[in-house]
Amino acid sequence: MADSTLSDADKIRQKRLAKLGGGAQGSNASALPTPTSAPAQPSPAPAPLPAVAPPSPQPEKKKAPTQIKIRPRPASPPKRERDGAERPRSRQREPESLETWQDRNLRAILRVTLLSEEATDAHGHALLFLPGTRGDLVENKAPLQLSLDVLEGAITEAAGNAPGGKPFEYLLACFKRVSRGIRGTKYAGGGGPDEAKRDVLKEARRLCMSYCLFAVTLPEMFGEHVPATNPLVDHLLADPECDLGICTDFLDEVSVCMGVEGCESISDALVGAAEDLSGRLAGLDMNCDYQSHVRGLMNLIRYPKIVDAMTQSAQWAPPDIEPQDIETKTLLGPFFRLSPMQPEVSQSYFSAPKTRDRNFISSAQNAIRLTLRNHQLLLFQIAKSVASSSAQSKEAMLNWFALCVNKNHKKRAMRVDYKTVSGDGFMVNVTVALDQLCEPFMDASFSKIDKIDVDYLRRSPRVDISDETKINADQKAADEFYARPASGANGFTSEIFFLTVAAHHYGTEAAQARMATMRKSVKRYEQDLEAFEADRHKYINDPRYLARYEEQVSRIKKQIDDMWSTIHATNGVLLDDLNQARSMQFMRLVIVWLLRLASRQNLPTSGELRLPLPADEPEVFACLPEYFLEDIVDNFKFITGNMPHIMTPQQCDEIVQICVAFLRNTEYVKNPGVKSGLVTILFYGVQPMYNNKRGLLGDLLIGSPFAHKHLLHALMKFYIEAESTGTHTQFFDKFNIRFEIFQVIKCIWANTMYRESLAKEAAVNTDFFVQFVNMIVNDVTFVLDESLSSFARIHELSKELASAAFAALAEEQRKEKLELLEDQKGKAKSYMQLTRESMETLILFTETLPDAFTMPEIVQRLADMLDYNLDIMVGAKRTGLRVANAAEYKFDPRALLTDIVKVFINLAGKARFVQAIAKDGRSYKPANFAGAARLMQSKVYMSPAEILLWTDLGLRVAEVKAAEEEEEADLGEVPDEFLDPLLADLMTDPVLLPTSRQVVDRSTIRSHLLSDPCDPFNRAPLRIEEVVEDAGLRGRIEAWRRGRLEGVRRERRERAAAAAAAAEVAEGGPMDTSEG
Repeated sequence: MADSTLSDADKIRQKRLAKLGGGAQGSNASALPTPTSAPAQPSPAPAPLPAVAPPSPQPEKKKAPTQIKIRPRPASPPKRERDGAERPRSRQREPESLETWQDRNLRAILRVTLLSEEATDAHGHALLFLPGTRGDLVENKAPLQLSLDVLEGAITEAAGNAPGGKPFEYLLACFKRVSRGIRGTKYAGGGGPDEAKRDVLKEARRLCMSYCLFAVTLPEMFGEHVPATNPLVDHLLADPECDLGICTDFLDEVSVCMGVEGCESISDALVGAAEDLSGRLAGLDMNCDYQSHVRGLMNLIRYPKIVDAMTQSAQWAPPDIEPQDIETKTLLGPFFRLSPMQPEVSQSYFSAPKTRDRNFISSAQNAIRLTLRNHQLLLFQIAKSVASSSAQSKEAMLNWFALCVNKNHKKRAMRVDYKTVSGDGFMVNVTVALDQLCEPFMDASFSKIDKIDVDYLRRSPRVDISDETKINADQKAADEFYARPASGANGFTSEIFFLTVAAHHYGTEAAQARMATMRKSVKRYEQDLEAFEADRHKYINDPRYLARYEEQVSRIKKQIDDMWSTIHATNGVLLDDLNQARSMQFMRLVIVWLLRLASRQNLPTSGELRLPLPADEPEVFACLPEYFLEDIVDNFKFITGNMPHIMTPQQCDEIVQICVAFLRNTEYVKNPGVKSGLVTILFYGVQPMYNNKRGLLGDLLIGSPFAHKHLLHALMKFYIEAESTGTHTQFFDKFNIRFEIFQVIKCIWANTMYRESLAKEAAVNTDFFVQFVNMIVNDVTFVLDESLSSFARIHELSKELASAAFAALAEEQRKEKLELLEDQKGKAKSYMQLTRESMETLILFTETLPDAFTMPEIVQRLADMLDYNLDIMVGAKRTGLRVANAAEYKFDPRALLTDIVKVFINLAGKARFVQAIAKDGRSYKPANFAGAARLMQSKVYMSPAEILLWTDLGLRVAEVKAAEEEEEADLGEVPDEFLDPLLADLMTDPVLLPTSRQVVDRSTIRSHLLSDPCDPFNRAPLRIEEVVEDAGLRGRIEAWRRGRLEGVRRERRERAAAAAAAAEVAEGGPMDTSEG
């Protein structure tokens, strides 16, 4: 039975040797020895033991060394007598025969012995006794020396008896020893007397290599014990320099063998080893010994043939894999999965995060950045090696990257189920690797930007954008556009560019979004925990419920700690200067590419970007995925908000260009969120940074000729457009957007060129400017009313809570009152900040352009608003504004009154404004002007010049008010046809509305259309240009008014004259009217 088994194994071995022999070098490599020359397998090894070798060969083996007679220092005695003319010579060793050298070196390589009593060599290494080989030598009456004739049998026998039943481990060590011997300087070169010795080592190396491959592909050849796992894996994990590690010499030989026909099993074995290596790493994280797995993979991918074999693996990029499995079940996934953002790692670096100070967290973040940076460099080298190995492997690498981004579209959903998508750490690593692959075409001058093909997405691209929202096209228009395929083929530069843009969207930007969401969630958890712990008294007396309560508290605390650990780790990863600088360089390329596309200008070679953009938006730009712009916005919002110091001047120039360009041409972009993000970038850019009070972009915005031309108009245009964003949060969004616009305007206001630009805008583009001014007035009106109303409500509720009646209320009613108070406090805080900013902007603009704020359609509403709030601040209602801890809400009544008075003073020189104040019948009170003047002198501390202007304004308003009251009394009852149907005032410039056929005053309808572009009577769309002047009615009104006033005034003069005459008569007696 045993013989039969041996025969089958020998046949298998002979077949493999025949295949391998053809690819070997040298005369000895032409063919491997036949199985018949090999000794028996290790199983019958004890049989030859009784046949002890005769004594004759043994002395021969011992004679050789005894022929070298070493005498004790023969040159020593003459040393005393020599005169220095010659040096003593040591005796030369007698030459060693080739056979002896061969035996000694082969035994050292294989670490075997033919003597049963020899257990170790001179260095203490354990030796394998080869009874089979010894028996063959004795049987053939040959010297007990290893030679090439018996080498294969010796290798087979030794491998069959390898320590621990690991033939591959033993044979690999033999191969590495013989390789080191060949690399020795003595045998490195060809020719000379050592040629024969070198051939011996080369043949030994060839046989060791051949049997290494047999141990991997035919492990049953060396006994019944077949390893359950691929034997290559453990050795790939070992250090290549140690005896157990797979070195480059071994892989060099394997790579050569892979080119031989019929050696497919070698490729399968290597691919299987790579898959096992990946599978083992899938269960590890950065707290474990992962470096050996990465090193093992990198050793493999240095060989193009191995890379080609790996990319054909079923585990490379399976198309039906689930997103969450990509990082564990694809061949490269586990390597890219390693990140400090993994829960176990983040909890290790940031344990008990609530107890750690800022220095500890910062140090831990620096540590994870350094660790991850080194790992990401290796990941890039892996991706680069695969992509540059061959055309086939390049395609495979691109397919794997495409799989990562295409499967993870749900990472940017409104509500993400993180169990069904790839992890943030994995996707960030993918993004960083792709950023590095883009570096060859990210030069500062954009010399290779033409290689990015605008038609890439129309040639069956790897990047799936079918479900993506487009920049400015609906799904139907985009489908029709992409249904027209473009000719040509996509190049590698275009492939990497579009993949990298997508990876940013689903990688770093998704991680930033999740971190922001987690910050909100953890704060909510902490609030819930605080409320939950406040209920401890309810369970303190019941041990059963108390235990469950404590368990729940511990669970919530752990969740909070875990979330903070993840937040700190994510923040540490995202705040990597090197990666973010590279990311910004890529975004700079995207910015210039988009501007080239949208403007149809050959940027940057054509010079400065020209605005406005073309009226007909390029279809290829409109149909791009929205994330092209969204990535830029998210990336630079994060940079300018968290690490602005890493931005370069060139990047600042380009980010200003794209912000201004698409705010100037808002019609190019559909999503208001993206456009508001452009404002946010500018807002962050002007925030004080270190010693620069104007921030990162402030000086650039003040000094840039491009900004002088276009920035202010762009901000004003989006200020108007923000009134309606189309989202369910548009009411709050518009105030956030306008607040940020205010900050940018305040920053640039130091440059008088912007003020001149504003005046020109008001003169040239009057309707546009009136819309802008109207929005400012509307906002100031609203936020002032809301903030002051909140303080009045806080005052009332605080008094109510302090009363005895509150204590008598039921618990539920008391809780409701307290919640209402907290709600009002929150409103007061948010609106008060907006109020101060809005008033400051109003002061700036009324000081610069008072005429714009006294236009007929604006001035009355502005005057009414100022009168109303002045009445609240200085009238009888001011006591209702007294609240405890006013500083908590940033409420300073004196500062607010000062702001209101400054607006009055800025417009005091305009007669129309004075008339509007006087016309306000609801809130204007002369006493308010007097009261404000007293406060200005005693508490507000305004300058004497300002107090004088204020007093004069009050007097002039009183005069106009008296005159208007007199005129109103003189006019008496106005005919209905002369009254404005909306305001019930006498019309001065009546116009006919084209669809409803109603007549209203021009100022009334202009004011209405500023907020509502519809006819107020039938809701039909209406523009001010469409109204028709009613000259006939205006003439009748003027004639009636003139006639009425003249008649009344004539009567008044006549009555006055009559009264005067009567008085004279009464004083001097009857008047003498007789002649003479």
